[in-house]
Amino acid sequence: MWRLYDRLETALALLFLSATVVAVLVAAIGRSIGLPLTSAPQFAQLFLLWTCMFGADLCMRHGEHIRVTALPDLVPEKARRLLSLFSTVLILVFLVWIAWHGFHLAIGNWSRELGGAGLSYGIVTLALPVGAVLLTISTLRRLWSRGWGGVLEPDNHAEEYPL
Repeated sequence: MWRLYDRLETALALLFLSATVVAVLVAAIGRSIGLPLTSAPQFAQLFLLWTCMFGADLCMRHGEHIRVTALPDLVPEKARRLLSLFSTVLILVFLVWIAWHGFHLAIGNWSRELGGAGLSYGIVTLALPVGAVLLTISTLRRLWSRGWGGVLEPDNHAEEYPL
């Protein structure tokens, strides 16, 4: 089940990235030939936001997020595990908070229109809580598979990430 979930998530991230590139390309070509598409940049921003959310989750799934290790490297192993536990708890609380308030924000913005694109602004604001839920799932999966001390540690860089 997780393999299908991971493949779907990776495919969606690539789809949103491709859509971002196409929207920027269409906007640039339209401007250069004198037929600017006013909604193309808005679609590009929408797709880029969703790309960032899925991309952040892919990084979390593999432990490839940005880490500052200056303090953990200075302390003994037991203190490092406590710092990891503390950081993981803070991350999970923050993600749940973002998801909770983000869904309310998305619902509140659903009737608002996204510029000339004709889409709901709720689709834009929905990216943040969906991303927070995905990040929460990935953090809990890493917690389950690696334990408190390994949640924030990167996976082996030699592994290939299959689609």
